[in-house]
Amino acid sequence: MIDLHSHILAGVDDGPSRTDESLRMCRMAVGDGIRCVVATPHSFNGDHVTDPDTILARVADLNLRLQSEKLPLKILPGMEIRIVPEFVELLSAGRLLSLNQGKYFLLEFHPAHVPAGFDRLLKFMRARGHGVVLAHPEKNLQIQDNIQQLISWLETDETWDLLVQISADSLTGEAGKQAYNAARLLLNRSCVHVIASDAHAAEYRPPILSKAVEIASDLVGSARTNQMVRDVPAAIVYGTPFPVLEPVVKRRKWWQFLS
Repeated sequence: MIDLHSHILAGVDDGPSRTDESLRMCRMAVGDGIRCVVATPHSFNGDHVTDPDTILARVADLNLRLQSEKLPLKILPGMEIRIVPEFVELLSAGRLLSLNQGKYFLLEFHPAHVPAGFDRLLKFMRARGHGVVLAHPEKNLQIQDNIQQLISWLETDETWDLLVQISADSLTGEAGKQAYNAARLLLNRSCVHVIASDAHAAEYRPPILSKAVEIASDLVGSARTNQMVRDVPAAIVYGTPFPVLEPVVKRRKWWQFLS
């Protein structure tokens, strides 16, 4: 499996503070069947600003440690970017790092609201050949109150320039009832493209995908679930062809339930 969203680098954000803690997370990931992790430190979220050069250097260092420990795990560079008013300027200045330096950027909303003009930002990114992976929108309070807002963006996206990543702890219920319900609804509407751990530590939000994979498989089948933890993440980070993805399930009108 490929874990597309993880705070596994030591000493850069609210993930592990020491390298030994980072290595412990790596061992847990390997034990869970994960063979590739994208390191996505927080940036511009009000608490952390991590520059691309630091991330690239830390990823290289961690990969060397994994090789010396003979752990079958590859770390790739990325960044979890809060959508802030100066986003376009930061992007133009080269201060934002995409997932494995490819097409897609991992973006997150403020936990309480969706930034005004997000639809315009999507058009801006698409016009410049960039794609967006939206990190754990099921945890966003505004999306929880109006999940159709997110679904409507996906319904109008025919080129897979907007992809949705939900977190494992949302599916397991550990992130709370609202996130759990939103994650299940998005899955059932074919609005989820990636399941990731969003791991922060070995104990708290660990790098484990298998529990969420089991739950998702019960909901939508193992074939679709495998796409979310293998095929789609691989297409995002390596630029390989995307698998055939299920179209968004349209919301039925009330009279359609009578037929």
